[in-house]
This record gives sequence, C-alpha cells and structure tokens, in this order.
Amino acid sequence: MKVRLLAIASLFLAPAILGAAEINSIPAAPEAISETNAPAAPEEITITATRIATPQEKSPNAVTVITRQQIEQSQQHLVADILRDVPGVEVARAGQPGAADSVFLRGANSDQTLVLVDGIRVNSAFNNAFDFSQLAVDNVERIEILRGPQSTIYGSEASGGVINIVTKRGTCLPTGWVESEYGSFNTSITKGGFSDSLGRLSVAANGSYASSDNDRINSDYQQYHFDGHARYDFSDRFSATLLATYFHNNDGSPGDIFTDDPTARLKTESALIGLTLNADVTAWWNAKLKLSYSHERDNYDQPANAENFFDDSFSQTIAQRNQVDFQNVFKLSEQHSILVGGTFENASANLASEDSFFGSSTLAKTIDTRSAYAEYDYTPIKQLTLTAGGRVDDSDTFGTHGTYRFGARATAPGTETIFRATLGTGFRAPSISDLYYPNFGNPNLQPEKSLGWDAGFEQPLLKNKLRFGATFFHNDYDNLIQYSGVAFMPENIGRAQTYGVETFAAWQALTNLTARAAYTWLHTEDLVTGAELVRRPESSGSLNLDWQIIPKLDANASALFIGTRSDNDYYTSTAVGLSAYTKLDFALRWQVQKHLEIFARAENLLDEHYQEAFGYPALGRGFYGGLRAQF
Repeated sequence: MKVRLLAIASLFLAPAILGAAEINSIPAAPEAISETNAPAAPEEITITATRIATPQEKSPNAVTVITRQQIEQSQQHLVADILRDVPGVEVARAGQPGAADSVFLRGANSDQTLVLVDGIRVNSAFNNAFDFSQLAVDNVERIEILRGPQSTIYGSEASGGVINIVTKRGTCLPTGWVESEYGSFNTSITKGGFSDSLGRLSVAANGSYASSDNDRINSDYQQYHFDGHARYDFSDRFSATLLATYFHNNDGSPGDIFTDDPTARLKTESALIGLTLNADVTAWWNAKLKLSYSHERDNYDQPANAENFFDDSFSQTIAQRNQVDFQNVFKLSEQHSILVGGTFENASANLASEDSFFGSSTLAKTIDTRSAYAEYDYTPIKQLTLTAGGRVDDSDTFGTHGTYRFGARATAPGTETIFRATLGTGFRAPSISDLYYPNFGNPNLQPEKSLGWDAGFEQPLLKNKLRFGATFFHNDYDNLIQYSGVAFMPENIGRAQTYGVETFAAWQALTNLTARAAYTWLHTEDLVTGAELVRRPESSGSLNLDWQIIPKLDANASALFIGTRSDNDYYTSTAVGLSAYTKLDFALRWQVQKHLEIFARAENLLDEHYQEAFGYPALGRGFYGGLRAQF
C-alpha cells in the first residue's frame, strides 16, 4: 500500500517541483462578518468554499468563520462548544464533557458532515462520522463552516456541509504560553505551546491535558492532545508544510441514566500526519499536493455487573486512511479561474469483539476510492460571480457516482447588498461499518443521495459596523441507510427532507462593544414515517456580547436557546420529547501585566437541567478559573 501511494505521489510531485511556489498565506481572520460577527476587511480570504482562494464578498457561499479572538473570548476548551453559536449548526452531546459529540448541519445526519484539518479529511475510516469530543481548540487559528451539499469538491460525507479547522502557523518571533485552569466537578485543564521562525522554517506546537469527574457515576475522563505544524519555504515559489496531531482519551462509559454502568470504559487514540506541497508553477498555475495518513484505535471494555445484566463484552476497532489529493488552480485572467483535481483514498478497518450474546466476531476490510473533480469560476464584472462544478467518485464497493454544484453571487451597487444562491447534489458512501459489521452489515448498500439549494442576502450598514442577513435552505435526502427490522440489516430505505431559515446580525455598537446574534428555524421530516428527525430543534438561537471594559479587562456574555426536539427511547422503541432550555455563560479576562493573564468563567448560570440526548443529562452550573503566562 505504501509503495502504491508513493508511486502516485511521485507522479503528482513532478509538475509542482518544476515550477515551485506557494499560494500566499491565508490571513489570520478571514471571512464574512456575517460569521466572524465583527467588522471585516472587504478582501478577506476563504479557502473551504471552492478550494480557490476567493475574497468572501465575491463568493456564492455563505461561510461562517470563527476567529481565534472569538475562541479566546469564550474560554471554551472544545471545538464542539464553539460551534453551538453558529446558525444552522446543532450539537448533541451524549452526556457530559468527554462523551461523544455529534454535529448536525441544516438537519443533516452527523455522518453527513465532513470535517477537515487544514484541508485534510479526518472523518473515521470505520463509520464515516467524526467525534468532536476529540477536538480541542489549543492549536486552532480559526474554524470555517460551510453548510449545504459540498460533495462536488469534497466527496463523501459532505452532503450536509464541511467544517474546516485551520491550525496556527509559526510566528516571526519566538513566542510561548502556558495555561492552567481548575473548576467545578474537579475539572482541570493544563496546556501550553510555542511558535517560532528560523530563516525559511516556521514551527508551531501545542499540547494539553484535561480531566474531570463530571457529576455522574463513571463519567470521568482524561484527555491528552498534542499537535504540531511546520513549514519550510524552499523558495518564494515552493513550500512544504507538515502537520501532525495526536489524541488520547480515557473516559467512563456509564450509558444512560437507566443503566449507570459503574465499570465500562472507552479508550480512544487517534493520530494524523499530513504533508502539503504548494507550488506556483507559473504566474497563472498553482498546484497543491496533499499526502496524509490517519490512524485511530477504540477499545471498549464492559466488565460484567448487575447493571449490564452480567454481559461481559469487549471490542477493539482499528481504522486507517491513506489519502492523496492533487489540485490545480488555473487563474486564466481576473474573470476566469478553473479548478481541476483528483483524489485517491485507501480506507481500512479491523474489528475484534466478544460478548456473551454473539460470541467472538472479527472484521478486516479495505475500500479504495478514486475521484476527479473540476470547477469553473466566472467573474464577468466585480459585482457578479458564477460557479459550476462536477465530480466523479469510483469505489470498490458502490461503483461510480457523480455530483454537481452551481452557485451565484451578485452585489447591488449603492446599497452593497450581497445576494447568494447555490444548488448542488451530495452523497455519503456506505462505511465499512455499514457494509461489513459482523451480524449487522450489508455489502449491497448504495450511497445516500441529497439535493439541496439555498438563497439569501447579506447587508452591511454604518460603514460595516452593522451587518445582518438571512438564508433559506432546502434539502432532500434519498437512499438513506437505515436498519430494517424486516431484513435485520441496514438497507437503503430512508428518505428525509429538511428546510428552514438561518439569520444573523452583528453590530459593533462601540469600539469596545460588539454584539452578535443568530437564529435558525428548522423543519425536518422523515418522509417514510412522517416523524421529525431526532435531536434537531425547530427553533434555536444565540446571543453574544463582548465588552472590553478597559484596555486590560474583557467581559463576554453568551446565551444559547435550544427549542423542543424529539429523540428515541431505545428501551420502548417510542419517540420522546426533549425539553427546551436556555444556557447562560459569562467569562472575564484580565491582563494583569504584559506576560500574565487571569481568567474566570461561569457556565450554565441558571443551572438548567436538560438533555441533549435522551437519558444523558448535561452538567449543571459550574465555575472555572485560571492563569495564562506568555513569553
């Protein structure tokens, strides 16, 4: 396999090395004010929308960007908690911190959301999903969220949307930081990092350790996270970037409140290595090659006890993914840009499990997928952008599948109102788990399909100090993979529909006071049963105020409202309702001196009792504080 990948890589490398140059580095806080929610420069850059670096104001896509400044103001440790304020995004945690986090974009299933780290796919090679409980904010420079079907550019799992994590880069001068936090539920977080540049080499590295007892039996967790980023500029026209991440988690797995298993444990380990080569072959041709390898291991151990009816079970899953992605951007003129690329992916998984009911089970499977994609961007005048793209994926399992996408952006002269619209198809390939899981898999599954469109506007006012907008979206899902009680295996029998409206507003009322608000109305329906999709609220919204009281003292207050939603009671096979809730958080930061900062925050100030998943209560009120030293 490694020889095969190296052979493909050598073919891709040749034209890049001949020309040798890199795209200009991406600014630290790109994207629309609609999503950074603060006044923005008009020529900010986004990279996830079309793989072509495009000023946000000219993009047909409404991309949300969360900046490093917003992350620090919130004082949150996990990316999942940062995403909760984004319109069209819902987060459901199976209990308390450390438990699995699922993210839904515009009502799509969580395994229909593609997650990238610096443009590298990190969804599980076993089940196609991504557990956001593994992703800390330590090395995150910004987060880009692109909603709606994006499979034309990114392939499988992108039918609901794409979330791209952009990591920190090395700095010109050597810098470092250490932070320690302690709070309620015996929660402790210690982290640190450094960055530097030496000639043509720049590096950045971060690490963290987090632990908590939480407030349920056997719900404690311990997490280690390390990552590094290094870039070397061989010349002004060619550079290489190396990304490496490692995550380890050991957490209790009590199940729901009806189980409260006192001994079950889940240990998770994941690693990612990615190499990106960027070259400006000519003044009008940019080539980018990405090589990556990811590995994850899950060990679940459930010793027999009365709570689990003396079922002694154990399972180990090992999943790996090798990827090669080669893209070319041809900037033929200011009006015409063409993207052409290809991807090869090798996904493999091994499973060994044993329990008292099924006995011993094993799995060892590999899937190869080859893809080709293209997109054409046309900007006939400054006020208009049109895009069209297509993609073909060929897999060992489901054969060949094609997707397409169209987009348009128009800016009204005078008012500077931005109108956007997109139409596209998406798909999710059946995972190794869907196809081959012992006693439950179905090797005849076909890809899930989707068709989605959206249309909206964005309006800047008061010299960009006030910005607001709304987007209507509509998605149809077909061929959904669901478990059949008749065939006793997963089948392509599901159909669903989601539609709704996302709104936002951002206002810099004063130079030291910023307000951000978002609201989403969402309708979801299982077209087979007529029921609404689980864990998706019809109404949700957020409000955030950041006030720099004095130059060295900053206060941040946020409110999150989640409306009623349904879930499944798996013991009775009936639908249950989850109550609405409002969660209030407050955070303070005080720069005591140049190199020392004190911070504190309160979470769930109203001490709301709520569940994001039925049977898994969230944490109550908590208080946390700590110190941060910089050098």
